[in-house]
Amino acid sequence: MSFLSVLVKSQKVVSLPPNATVFEAAQTMEANKIGSIVVMDNDRLAGIFTERDLLNRVAAKGLDAKKTALSEVMSKNVMTGSIDETISGCFGKMESTKCRRLPIMDGKRVVGMVTMRNILEWLFQEAEEEKNQLRKYIQS
Repeated sequence: MSFLSVLVKSQKVVSLPPNATVFEAAQTMEANKIGSIVVMDNDRLAGIFTERDLLNRVAAKGLDAKKTALSEVMSKNVMTGSIDETISGCFGKMESTKCRRLPIMDGKRVVGMVTMRNILEWLFQEAEEEKNQLRKYIQS
């Protein structure tokens, strides 16, 4: 089973509709201890709203979070990854678009989210496994 499959099985996708307010998104993100919300228009990925969007597109512009809809300030045309993709592929997409979160799709359905933190954890695990294999090899 791929790393992405294992990762998304442990996740609950948290989403809101485009007409939800920034205030509702901030409350939802705080309650779920997450840094982004997937914005879904019915069953279609419409965008993503992140802590950075909250800072740069709402607070810095003096918008009222209780009156501003996510559709006005969310990131649109979101780069996504596939459930079958490799971590390297996800990292490449994140690096090329300068994003820190990548929604993972299974067909047209959002099934999870990969973050830069997830990728760093995976790289650390890979390095530890390689170190242990090299130790076993040297000791044999």
